[in-house]
Amino acid sequence: MALECSFHMMMLLFCFGIIIVSSINEEGSSLLKFKSSIIDPQNNLHDWNSSDSTPCNWNGVHCKASVVTSVKLNHLNLSGTLSHSICNLPWLLELNLSKNFISGPIPEGFVDCHRLEILDLCTNRLHGPLFLTPIWKIKPLRKLYLCENYMYGEVSEQLGNLVSLEELVIYSNNITGKIPKSISKLKHLRVIRAGLNGLSGPIPSEISECESLEILGLAQNKLEGSIPRELQKLQNLTNLILWQNTLSGEIPPEIGNIRSLELLALHQNSFSGDVPVDLGKLLRLKRLYIYTNQLNGTIPPELGNCTNAVEIDLSENRLIGIIPKELGQISNLSLLHLFENHLHGYIPKELGQLKLLKYLDLSMNNLTGTIPLEFQNLTYIEDLQLFDNHLGGMIPPYLGATRNLKILDISANNLVGMIPVHLCEYQKLQFLSLGSNRLFGNIPYSLKTCKSLVQLMLGGNQLAGSLPVEMYELHNLTALELYQNQFSGIINPGIGQLKNLERLLLSDNYFVGYLPSEIGNLSQLVSFNVSSNRLTGSIPRELGNCLRLQRLDLSRNRFSGGLPIEVGNLVNLELLKISDNRLYGEIPGTLGNLNRLTALELGGNQFSGSIPYHLGRLAALQIDLNLSHNKMSGTIPDSLGNLQMLESLYLNDNQLVGEIPNSIGNLPSLIVCNVSDNKLVGSVPDTPAFRKMDLTNFGGNNGLCRVGSDHCHSPVPSSRAAKPSWFRDGSSREKIVSVACGVVGLVSLIFIVCICSAMRRRRPTFVSVEGQMKPQVLDNYYFPKEGFKYQDLLEATGRFSETAVLGSGACGTVYKAIMNDGEVIAVKKLKSHGEGANVDRSFLAEISTLGKIRHRNIVKLYGFCYHEDSNLLLYEYMENGSLGEQLHSKTSNCMLDWSSRYKIALGAAEGLCYLHYDCKPQIIHRDIKSSNILLDEVFQAHVGDFGLAKLIDFSYSKSMSAVAGSYGYIAPEYAYTMKVTEKCDIYSFGVVLLELVTGKSPVQPLEQGGDLVTWVRRAIQAALPTSELLDKRLNLSAQKTVEEMSLILKIALFCTSTSPIKRPTMREVIAMLIDAREYANNSPVSPTSESPLDEGVSSKDNL
Repeated sequence: MALECSFHMMMLLFCFGIIIVSSINEEGSSLLKFKSSIIDPQNNLHDWNSSDSTPCNWNGVHCKASVVTSVKLNHLNLSGTLSHSICNLPWLLELNLSKNFISGPIPEGFVDCHRLEILDLCTNRLHGPLFLTPIWKIKPLRKLYLCENYMYGEVSEQLGNLVSLEELVIYSNNITGKIPKSISKLKHLRVIRAGLNGLSGPIPSEISECESLEILGLAQNKLEGSIPRELQKLQNLTNLILWQNTLSGEIPPEIGNIRSLELLALHQNSFSGDVPVDLGKLLRLKRLYIYTNQLNGTIPPELGNCTNAVEIDLSENRLIGIIPKELGQISNLSLLHLFENHLHGYIPKELGQLKLLKYLDLSMNNLTGTIPLEFQNLTYIEDLQLFDNHLGGMIPPYLGATRNLKILDISANNLVGMIPVHLCEYQKLQFLSLGSNRLFGNIPYSLKTCKSLVQLMLGGNQLAGSLPVEMYELHNLTALELYQNQFSGIINPGIGQLKNLERLLLSDNYFVGYLPSEIGNLSQLVSFNVSSNRLTGSIPRELGNCLRLQRLDLSRNRFSGGLPIEVGNLVNLELLKISDNRLYGEIPGTLGNLNRLTALELGGNQFSGSIPYHLGRLAALQIDLNLSHNKMSGTIPDSLGNLQMLESLYLNDNQLVGEIPNSIGNLPSLIVCNVSDNKLVGSVPDTPAFRKMDLTNFGGNNGLCRVGSDHCHSPVPSSRAAKPSWFRDGSSREKIVSVACGVVGLVSLIFIVCICSAMRRRRPTFVSVEGQMKPQVLDNYYFPKEGFKYQDLLEATGRFSETAVLGSGACGTVYKAIMNDGEVIAVKKLKSHGEGANVDRSFLAEISTLGKIRHRNIVKLYGFCYHEDSNLLLYEYMENGSLGEQLHSKTSNCMLDWSSRYKIALGAAEGLCYLHYDCKPQIIHRDIKSSNILLDEVFQAHVGDFGLAKLIDFSYSKSMSAVAGSYGYIAPEYAYTMKVTEKCDIYSFGVVLLELVTGKSPVQPLEQGGDLVTWVRRAIQAALPTSELLDKRLNLSAQKTVEEMSLILKIALFCTSTSPIKRPTMREVIAMLIDAREYANNSPVSPTSESPLDEGVSSKDNL
């Protein structure tokens, strides 16, 4: 009986359970099926419970009249794929899954969402052909958002079926082809944002039939042809955004008939002709950007009618004529950029009436006359740039007496007189360049004590006096340029107090005395030039402490003693010039450590001994190696034949013996080899390069001969019976001299172009594709996280105790801060300047960059604060530290499985892609490495540490002098070009991929190649099986894992190609990573997985 009761009880409970499970309605069942294809690592959908009778109370689900009408699951860190079961909700009107990590295609079953009006799938990883997507058949759609995905292919002609469409937002994909003409059917369309794709062909005139259009955004595509004149029909248009295409022809004057226009962005195209007079009809226009085109007409005075304009930028064109005085009527103007044109005449004094003007740049024109006195009335001016014109007269005496002036560059003019005493009256001035004028007198006291100064450039004038001791208190200084003046006296030891100095240029003056040893305190120094002075004494060995030095020039002084071996510590040196001094002793072999050197000049001294064999290790040496006019003895080392890039070798006027090594004769880049006036014997190498050289390069060596001469004991072929080729046509000394002059001229031209390029800049702005093109720059750098005070941070870090340290780097120390409310943040403490609000350039750069960036794979900057001697950055806290720690720390067990590593690779790639493509100007990180990829609580990757990041923009600095990258991650071309491009980031990211796949550190023992890239390539050349390269700590039993890792390894090899041209873009890398996973998941098990990795793959199509 008891058994029977128990059985009946169990049946009752079972039936009760069945009733509970089946109680959810059909809509709930459809949502649960949709959830089954979603990965929810943070359990945001925990309340989606099958025991509920209705889903109306579930997170993200919204109902009306007890039926589901919208599902909003945006920004929940969801991944997985889309399921069409969501379309079983019969009354679904809105679906928002934006800002997640959902991948795969849009399911064909989405066609069943037949009542859907709003679909937002932006900022995911959706991947598939756009023209095949079923969304074109959902006729009720009013708003369609597919931006920031990886959709490809053409826009379907079926777009015209969406007759209710109001907003089409598809920017930042890989969409190609032409804009379909069927777009003309969309009479309700208000917004088109399709920038940052690969759209091509002309802009169809049919767009003009979209009579409701307000925003037309097609920037950053490959559109060509002219702007259709029919666009004038769009009388509701407020934003016309077509920048960075290949559009050409004249700007149609009919644009002036679009009276509602507020933003006209046509920059970075190939437009020619005039700036249309009709633009003066656009009375509502606020922002006009036509810079970087080929406009060659004049600036119409009618632009002065655009009285609501806030920003006008016509720079980088070929505009001629004068600057119209009517521009002074635009009373709301805050930015006026006319630089890099062919404008002439006077600067109109009426510009001084623009009381709200903040940014005025008229540089690189042919302007004459004087700087208008009325510019002293520009009370809001922050950035005034007039450099590289023909301005004369004196600097207005109260030009710097405005409260907000931060940047003043009036260099490269014909200005005379003394430096005004009021230039830094309000202690706001950060960047001052008065170089290349005819200024005289002393540096005024107010400037010597201007503690806000970050860069001071006064070179190329007639300034005199001693180096002011007051300047040693300017702790914010990163650049001090006083070259080519008449300064005299000693260089005071106080110079060592300028701890943040990166550029110190004091050449061509009359400085005397010793070079103080305190120069070694300048740990941030990148460029140091004191050439052409009268300095004496020995070269301080403390210079070896300036480990960031890239350019060191001590030439043409009176230094004596030996060359300190500590110079060999300066492994970042690219140029070392110590010629024309009185140095003696042997050349230290430690110079062979300077593997980034492109020029080494030690001539004109009294060095003795043999040429160090280790100089043959200077593989980057390209410009010249000059040891001439010394007392060198011994033979020419055969190792110099390793200098494959060397163009000029000067060993003349020494006491060298022996023969010229044949290895030198085979140097492929060698243009000049001067070994004259030594004691060399034997024959000159009979190679094409040496045959072209003038005989004077080999004179003064009694035992040296040419092949073919009588005393060389070498048979003379009949074809060589006449004079050798190097002595015949074009081999005269005059021609060689002319070639040398041409080379020097070319190098000088390149140098001048680099200088001008560095001086050219656009202030940093970060925009979302074709949103506001050039927003106002940050008015106030201080935006502390709400509720945080300095005292709170002090308590939260235990007064910045050692126990709270998370890590430290070149920019400062990072602390873990636990706030009173339990929130955890990371606080980076930067170096002190002791000047309150005056922060150093690295601080300002990191603020202006990170403060505007918002991306799920970029570390968030909450804000910052300063307090007395502390400058603090407040960051999002990353619970799992850095990728480098997870992979390589001895205390870490490396819990990262391959799935996590793949997710990290893809996330970091997307963060880096955002920097390269979505930040305007583009950001190149410059220091991508595993320790700069931080991991949150779910091991999602976040790219961080922008301490070395530089905008491709020079608003605050005209020099990109910082060392780019960390050892093991630096692209090979950087060693000799010193040019930083996004392909340098690609290379570094490729190294990170190799770390993820192999588990090895980027730095390897020398016997294994010295770096991870070399180790992998050697392993491949040795035909090692793929499995030998993979991290043994991972579970490699699953064949698909090995397959996918092998494909990622191939992608890493693409990224680390020696040639930057062969490296993919970051968008291509992401597409390849996604393809690799799809390929591995769909590929059959291969019995040949142990075959050596094929490095010959040349494109992602082969994956």
